[in-house]
Amino acid sequence: MNEAYTGREQTLAKHFILEKYLQKLAYKVLQGKGDLPLTYVDAFSGPWESKTTNFADTSFMIAIRILKRVHADLAASGRPRPIRCFFVEEDTATYQQLYAAVASFNDPSKGFEIATFHGKFEDAVPQILKFVGRSYALTFIDPTGWKGYEFPKVGAILKHRPGEVLLNYMYDFINRFTACHDPKVATTFDGILGANWNARLEPALPRHQAVEKLFLDEFRKAGGFDYVLSTPIEKIDDRKHFCITYGTRSEHGLEAYRDVEFKALENHQEIRAVARQARTEARTGQGILFEAAEIPSTHSIETLAAAEKTKARAWLEDQLRQGYSGGFDRLWPLMLEPFMLRVTNVRDICCDLAKRGMIPDTWSPEGKRKPHKAHLIGPMIPPVASESVGLSASLSYD
Repeated sequence: MNEAYTGREQTLAKHFILEKYLQKLAYKVLQGKGDLPLTYVDAFSGPWESKTTNFADTSFMIAIRILKRVHADLAASGRPRPIRCFFVEEDTATYQQLYAAVASFNDPSKGFEIATFHGKFEDAVPQILKFVGRSYALTFIDPTGWKGYEFPKVGAILKHRPGEVLLNYMYDFINRFTACHDPKVATTFDGILGANWNARLEPALPRHQAVEKLFLDEFRKAGGFDYVLSTPIEKIDDRKHFCITYGTRSEHGLEAYRDVEFKALENHQEIRAVARQARTEARTGQGILFEAAEIPSTHSIETLAAAEKTKARAWLEDQLRQGYSGGFDRLWPLMLEPFMLRVTNVRDICCDLAKRGMIPDTWSPEGKRKPHKAHLIGPMIPPVASESVGLSASLSYD
């Protein structure tokens, strides 16, 4: 593991998602049809807790490194495209470090432009919108708590089209302080949970789940997103620390993010296992018999993926019993949002249901091993209600 992340393995997972997804998005947008520029917005840039002299372990420098590489690749291929970065930092001393670190990368004449803002993210909104213009924007919101990005104040950025948002939901802190009975503390959450939020929590859910669900609802509405996902990131003791929340209106983005998410959690599992082993050896002064990767964990990505596939299969079986029928290209986006799956998992589920006789195998006659695009996914059994050919209302991910 990169030594710069020792003791903050969860930050490495967060940066892994940012790096890999930003790279996928940049190539997708800039190699696509049209001439849209790409803009990366970092709302709480830092640097915070950086352990490198060149800030290589910060979100802003990770973004610059990835985007400079993409920019150079496209220029070398004869298709140069403009890329912009907008970095926001409120703390004066930290902003000075940020400005000094990024200034040399600003080269508007060659199509790579960087702007900085000293102040609050909420106050930077007009300048950000002007800078973003008509470009495709990825906004990264990574606060140290839950303040500074009130949805009513930053909603214009969340709503920008075309664009997507990655937001760090500080799960641990928010759980702790939303349980506080001080009315003054409670009102500080109005900006991300809405007014009178305590009375709007779903009583059937445990409090921490109800709070997060309400947050995701408010985030979806604030950005007008079609899809909202939440990726839990655990500390080395298997305790959930924060969640990376992703908002998009693109099926392509949904598919790409789920792929990155799986790789990030797989990598994070290995990193946490190594960190636990190192901590045990430091405490006991002795090595252990097994390699860290060989030690089973109830929090492993394999266990999580298997559980999600089981839930997704049960959901799809229920939909089929109610008469659901549609092309595979219609089905997979509907399953990737509520369940932590990749498109390949949905294909596997469909193949399994076909073997069990619940759906017809419409892909093998075309020489395909698994369903693709418009291959029909529908019931082999009589539906419960003949008029029920759409998806039930329970599908929506609130």
